[in-house]
Amino acid sequence: MSVLDDLRPTKKHLVMDLLASAAVDVSHWKNYKGKSPAANPKYCYNWSFEQAGERVAVCLWHRELELHKGTTIFRRKPRHRSSIRKEPGASVWNKRSEEFGRNLELAYRQALPVRVIIIEGKQRNPAEANPKASSVEVRMLDPISWAVTEYDYATGACALVRGKDPVAPATPDTSDLELSWFEGMLRRRFIAHRRREAAARRAKIAQALKSNGGRLICEVPKCGFDFVERYGKLGEGYAQVHHLVPLGKMSRNGREIKLEDFAIVCPNCHAMVHVGGECRPLAGLISV
Repeated sequence: MSVLDDLRPTKKHLVMDLLASAAVDVSHWKNYKGKSPAANPKYCYNWSFEQAGERVAVCLWHRELELHKGTTIFRRKPRHRSSIRKEPGASVWNKRSEEFGRNLELAYRQALPVRVIIIEGKQRNPAEANPKASSVEVRMLDPISWAVTEYDYATGACALVRGKDPVAPATPDTSDLELSWFEGMLRRRFIAHRRREAAARRAKIAQALKSNGGRLICEVPKCGFDFVERYGKLGEGYAQVHHLVPLGKMSRNGREIKLEDFAIVCPNCHAMVHVGGECRPLAGLISV
């Protein structure tokens, strides 16, 4: 059997479960009035997903994978006007396609690993007069990480390669000012730092939930905003996390990240901490 044969899925696992196995946070899926969070239509039909600063996950049709010199590759074709659907209901398809491309670009710009959910079933045929929506029959999570090794910013064409480590993009990501300061090995160290920081932020939220009986409460003195108290079920598991030491003051070689370096904050306090480009201490932020 070939590598592609081994990658052919045989069971239909839930997208939510596969993403959780890929270390993608799916806690927000539970904000759904239906019986099963896994069926939340806001997420379960998407083609791509992002764990900010850590990884991207995408769904790929098995039939679109190719084998080149023993390496499994997915090649995304260039964008063009004809790729934009205009038939009734096509706006959802276009949105998912645009987000799919945006997440692949993000993975390239930020040198993030990509986890791939391989799917099979009846794929939509746009050439038909009345094309029917795609129907996934089986899906599986590839245990091996992938990486975007080539990306054309002008057309969106790219190559996603199985088993490769993320590469530093050919063009610096000037949309991320701090990231654009670094080059070569320092850039790689900084990217690794950002990934560790994203994981630490999630750990900080988990720590705060455990300490406060499942609540996330703003740590700014005299604030104490409680997301669940204000928003009910919608506020469960949500908070902003503030980095007490600005990244701009971090050593170019990085440093160890500790949970004590973070604080749970509400959006208002977070904005006031940084207004005017500052990074104010939490103590004394609210004076009345």
